Formats: sequence, C-alpha cells, structure tokens
Amino acid sequence: MLNISMVRVDERLIHGQIVIKWIEEKNADRIVIIDDSTAADPIMEEILRMALPKDIILNIYGIKEGANFLKTNHLNDIVIVLVKKLWVAKKIYTEGVKINEINIGRIPSGVGKKMVYANVFVSDKDIDIINFFRTEKVPMAIQMVPDSTPTNVYELEF
Repeated sequence: MLNISMVRVDERLIHGQIVIKWIEEKNADRIVIIDDSTAADPIMEEILRMALPKDIILNIYGIKEGANFLKTNHLNDIVIVLVKKLWVAKKIYTEGVKINEINIGRIPSGVGKKMVYANVFVSDKDIDIINFFRTEKVPMAIQMVPDSTPTNVYELEF
C-alpha cells in the first residue's frame, strides 16, 4: 500500500524545495500531484516531469482520479502528495485518503485573504478547513524546508 509521507499545500507544486530537500527528507520515490487544471495541461505535466530527478515517479491526477489512486494503489512506494489549495486536501481526505500530516509551503495572497505567516495567506474558507483538520486531529504545520522549524498552524491566530 502507498505510504503517504506528507501532503503538502503549495501553489508552486514542484520547485527547488521539493526537489532538493523534501524528497530526500521523506525518502520519497513518488510524487503525486492532485490538481484538475495541471492534470489537463500536458505542457505543464512535461515541465514538472523535467524538474524531478529521473528516479522519482510522477503522477498527476484530477481530484477524483487522484483520490482513487491514493486509496486503491497497492504499491509499496513512499509518496509526497502535492496540492495547490487546502480545500483539495480536505476533499481527498473526505474521499477516504488517509492523511497523517499536512505541510503548508506557500498559499498566495488574494482578495479576502489575510496573512498568517510569511507567504501564507488564508481566507475564511481556509480557516474552516484548518479547523476541520484540527477536529480530525491531523497535524498541520508551516515548514518551507525540512531543516527549518515547523510552525504549528493550530497555534496561529486567525
């Protein structure tokens, strides 16, 4: 069965911190991106594939297909799941995907959002999702790279 070592919310998906730091830290051999628009964009898929080391398997799925893959796949891979938005993490969780940890890298600013940490901006909907995961007792931390100190999201003031 797939070992989901981390679900990371970061609108950049694959970037230097993932390639250089997190893959090694989590000993991952597979990245699963769950994002409808990325799954529908073959050019973006090719760009993301080129950004990863050759020995890392990349799967890109829309939300429904991704949740199904994570629930039903019986490979012994260690997986980092990447999503752009908190609501996608909640959606796959409510679809039955076991999430042991949520790591927040970057959530961009936008209308109606407020900054709660450097490069992390949340809306009221995001706060509701954070509170949902708090109730579910799923650890959630902001941590850009493994050697930085994690910040417990549940201890932040909204």
